Amino acid sequence: MKVVLLVFNLLGGLAVFLLGIKMMSEGLQKVAGDKLRKILSHATSNRFAGVLSGFTVTSMIQSSSATTVMVVGFVSAGLLTLSQSLGVVFGANIGTTVKAWIVSLLGFKVNIALFALPVIAIGFFSQFITKWKFPHRFGEALVGFGLLFLGLSIIKNTIPIASGSEEMVYWISKFAVVDVTSLLKVVLVGTVVTVLLQSSSAVMVITLTAAALGYVNFPTACALVLGENIGTTITANLASIGSTRNAKRTAIGHSLFNILGVVWVCLLFRPFLGFVDYIVPGNPYNLESAAFITVLTIHISAFHTIFNVTNTSVMLPFIKQFEKAVLLLKPIIPEEREEREPQLMFLSTPFGSTQELAVGAARKEIDRMATIVSRMMDRTLKAIKTTEEDKCAKIVKSIQRDEKHVDVLEHKINEYIASLTHTSLTSGTNKKVLSLLSMINNIEKIGDSLEKIGILILRSKEKNNKFVDEEYADIEKIALKAQAFLRHVKHNILNKREDDNILMEYAHKTEKELDILRNELREKGTLKMFERKSSGSSIVMYADILSSYEQVGDYALNISEAMVGLK
Repeated sequence: MKVVLLVFNLLGGLAVFLLGIKMMSEGLQKVAGDKLRKILSHATSNRFAGVLSGFTVTSMIQSSSATTVMVVGFVSAGLLTLSQSLGVVFGANIGTTVKAWIVSLLGFKVNIALFALPVIAIGFFSQFITKWKFPHRFGEALVGFGLLFLGLSIIKNTIPIASGSEEMVYWISKFAVVDVTSLLKVVLVGTVVTVLLQSSSAVMVITLTAAALGYVNFPTACALVLGENIGTTITANLASIGSTRNAKRTAIGHSLFNILGVVWVCLLFRPFLGFVDYIVPGNPYNLESAAFITVLTIHISAFHTIFNVTNTSVMLPFIKQFEKAVLLLKPIIPEEREEREPQLMFLSTPFGSTQELAVGAARKEIDRMATIVSRMMDRTLKAIKTTEEDKCAKIVKSIQRDEKHVDVLEHKINEYIASLTHTSLTSGTNKKVLSLLSMINNIEKIGDSLEKIGILILRSKEKNNKFVDEEYADIEKIALKAQAFLRHVKHNILNKREDDNILMEYAHKTEKELDILRNELREKGTLKMFERKSSGSSIVMYADILSSYEQVGDYALNISEAMVGLK
C-alpha cells in the first residue's frame, strides 16, 4: 500500500508539473499572439534566420513540442519548405534548453513551495481583470509557472521517500553509466520514458531532481538527457499523421537530427563530459561540497545546451545534404499531389486551442480556400483556350476535385469557428468570427460557380454545341476581369495594406464593370449566335458562363465587405 501511495504521489506531482507547462505555454501564446507567427515567417529568409526563429518561439512559449507541431502545420500548408522547417526545428532544440536552466537556477536554490502558491494566486485572480487584456492573458501563464514549480516541489519531496526502500536503490543503481553498454541502456530509458510521458520537460525535471538528491550521478543524468532528445521527436511524428508527405519529412528530419546528434555524443561521451566540466565552474562529482546541488544541476543544464548548440552548428552548414538524406528516407512519389481530402493545418496547431489566436489561424485556413478557388479560376481560363475535348475534360475534372476540397474545408472551418461562438468572446472578436463565416460562405459559392463554368465550357467543346473563336475570346475577357478581382481579394485576406475605403472603392468599381461587361457581351454574343443559327442550348450555355463569371464578382465584393467588417 505504501508503494502504491508513493507512485501516486510521484504521478500526481508529475501531473501538476505537466499541467503547469501546458497552462504556461498557452498563456504565453496568448500574450505573444500573432508575433509568434511573424517570427516564424522570418524563417523563410535563410537557414540562420530559421534557427533563430525556432529558438525565439520556443524560448517564448517554453514548448519545443508546440513549435515543432506548428512547423509541421506550416509545412503542410506550404508556407515553409523542408529545408526552412529543418532550420526552425534545429533552433527549437536549443530553445527547449531554457526550461532546464530555469529549473536548475531557481528550483533547487530556494524553497519553491513558498512562492509557488502566491504566484498561482496572483496569476489566477489577475485573470478577472477583463478591461486590460495583458494581465488577463499573462495571469494564465503565471498560474502555469506556479503549478510547474509546485509539481517540482512535490516530486522533489517524494523521491527521497521512494528511494528509502532497498528495491528502489537497487533499481536506480542499475542505470549508472560505467561503460558503453550501460550508456546505451540509460539513453534508451530516457527515450522510452519521454515517449510515454510525451514531455521531455517532465523527464528533464525528474532527471535534475534525482541528480540533485544524489540518486543519479552526472554521467548518468547526461545520458538520460540524450535519451530525452530522441524521445521528444515523437510529438512531431504524431502531429504529421494525416499531413502531407513534406510535413512527414519535417518530422523525420527532426528525429534524424536528434538521433545523429546522440550517436556522435555517445561515441565521444567521456571527452564531451570533460569539455562541459572544463568550461563550467565547479566539480559535479564532489558530493561533500556545500554547493554540490547547484553545481551538478547547472552542469546538466550546460550539457543539454552545449549538446544542442554543437549539434546545430555541425549540421547547419550541411542542411541541403541533410534534406537529401531525409528525401532518401521519404522519397518524392508521382502521386504526391492534392488528391486526398484536405485537412485543417493551422487550426490543428497549438494556436487552435486559444480563442483569439484561433481567429488568426482561421483566416489562414480561409486563405487556403481562396488559393484553391484562385487555382480553379486559372484552370477555367486554360479550359477556354484548350481546343481538344479530352484535354478540356481533364482540366474540368481537376476543377471538380478542387471544388470538393473547398467544400470539405468550408465544412471543417465552419465547424471549428462555430464552436468559438459558444465560448465567451469579446464583442470585437465575435464580430471578426461572423465576418470570417461570411468570407467562408462566399468563397465556397465562388467554387460552385467555377465548377459550373468548367462543366459548361466542356459542353461547349462538344460537336453540337461548339462556340466560335470570337465567343471564346469574349468569355476570356470577362474571365480575366474576374480573375484579377479574385486575386486582389485573396491578396488582402492576409496582407491587407489598403485603406478600407480604397479597398471598397476598388471592389464596387470592379463589380460594376463586370456587370456592364456581362450585359454587353451577352447582348453582342446572343445576337451573333442567333444570326448563325446556333442551337438554343449553346445560346443558354454562353449566357450562363458570362453570368457565372459575373457572380464571382458579386461574391468577391461580399468577401471584401466582410474583410472591412461590413458583413
